[in-house]
Amino acid sequence: MEKCVLKISLPDEILAEIYKNKQLRHKQTIEDVVVDLIDYALKLPYYFMNFDWEKAEDEANHEIFLGETKSFDYGGQVCP
Repeated sequence: MEKCVLKISLPDEILAEIYKNKQLRHKQTIEDVVVDLIDYALKLPYYFMNFDWEKAEDEANHEIFLGETKSFDYGGQVCP
């Protein structure tokens, strides 16, 4: 496989998350982490790429605030 050099500029917040990811996943280099993250992002189903997570979270919080939630009783069993 050929390699290509790609230069990108990242905000400090994203770079900090990449460094955390490097430690958590015991990767040798930052490049390994970035390649893994890009590979993961490219394999996401199209639906998730365009899903508005912030909007969905706001809607869920609103439903919780209004008490429009359901409680489920699993009879004390732990569900996977």
